[in-house]
Amino acid sequence: MYLNALGAVRIPDPTTAGDFCRRFRDGHVLELMDAINEARLRVWKQQPAEFFNEAVIDADGTIVGTDAACKQGVDLAYNGVWGYHPLVVSLANTQEPLFVFNRSGNRPSHEMAASFFEQAMTLCRRAGFRSFLFRGDTAFTQTEHLDRWDDVGNIRFLFGIDAHPNLVALAGQLPESAFCFLERPEAPIKTVPRQRPDRHKPRIVKERGFETIHTLSEMVAEFSYQPTACDRPYRLIVLRKHLATDKVAQDK
Repeated sequence: MYLNALGAVRIPDPTTAGDFCRRFRDGHVLELMDAINEARLRVWKQQPAEFFNEAVIDADGTIVGTDAACKQGVDLAYNGVWGYHPLVVSLANTQEPLFVFNRSGNRPSHEMAASFFEQAMTLCRRAGFRSFLFRGDTAFTQTEHLDRWDDVGNIRFLFGIDAHPNLVALAGQLPESAFCFLERPEAPIKTVPRQRPDRHKPRIVKERGFETIHTLSEMVAEFSYQPTACDRPYRLIVLRKHLATDKVAQDK
């Protein structure tokens, strides 16, 4: 009866767990994530009212390598690693992964991201969140979706964008007065300060005569930019770095 309830011929032991995992299809995995997220809704209800001010939803891709040659969907990623390229959509407020979608290793980072952003927003809206912030790096700019999200009214988005030649040219036309220095605050030490360990990297760089790039300063400015896929402009923040290159002669 127990085996019939599970729809299994036998119960796999740890060495044959793959037999159990192969019974799952894409739809089953999505149903499992939905079931877990239903439980999250009950947990989130216990949070104070300010918890629901804004849901910060992050998306990112990560390369998962494998040496196996017989796994379905394995492929060569952009960095030369054979494996998979799963998409992870998480709630930054609590660092909970809301959705994980597996993809072949050669798929782009942003694939299916817009759909899962919106699924995550729907989940958080059901929980009672009043506003939403979508975040991602340059692979997640999602320009074809920005206008639709902007029309909702309570969605903000913060995405990186590649330094295309036209954007570099626009930034170069800004007056010097448009830039101001960027100060990166250091995270406060929550415990007792510790003595810093010896730094081995500078010693190795010196011994081998490598070049070292130092950041002297960082400056930021902003201007309006309308992507080709959009019918309105958006705020674009540009970062300009002043760098210095050192090359230490090898010790004789």
